[in-house]
Amino acid sequence: YNSKIISVKVSRENQTGEEPGISDGFAGITYAAKAGYYSGLFTIINNSWGGGGYSLYEQAVVNECHNDYNAIIVCAAGNGSTSGWGESDEAHYPSGYDNVVSVCALGNNNQWNHWATYGTTVDLASPGENIRSTTNNGYASWDGSSMASPVAGSVFGLVKAYNPEWNNEMVEMMVLSAADP
Repeated sequence: YNSKIISVKVSRENQTGEEPGISDGFAGITYAAKAGYYSGLFTIINNSWGGGGYSLYEQAVVNECHNDYNAIIVCAAGNGSTSGWGESDEAHYPSGYDNVVSVCALGNNNQWNHWATYGTTVDLASPGENIRSTTNNGYASWDGSSMASPVAGSVFGLVKAYNPEWNNEMVEMMVLSAADP
């Protein structure tokens, strides 16, 4: 709805393995934030990836994109325990950084099914089970906070579309304060 979508490549061609992994995620966040800002548009950046530990550099990148480029950064909160799916309130990044909206996955009927990451770093939850998405050969259904974060990101986009004069903090505050507790 009154939106434009760009994809940003954050993996390198020469990585080995079946899935190359996220090697340039924070460069991608910066690229997306600047692309939206310098084109006169509003930027909502979805990050359906994460893990690892805290980094002062990564927090600084997030702060710059949020504060200087007016971007909303939405991140998957994680799929539970690092030792396998199951309840977890472990720190997860980039979703655990300040100036990020961290999204937990909900199951059917708005139920949390005790496998997604939760805790003080999670800001809200959205549908994250049996979400239809594209694949190389068509469509498939997927589960996870990586499916929940773009659903939440679209809500930020709708709020901004109806309130074009609002900055990122106003849009974030409206969505977070209007969400069911």
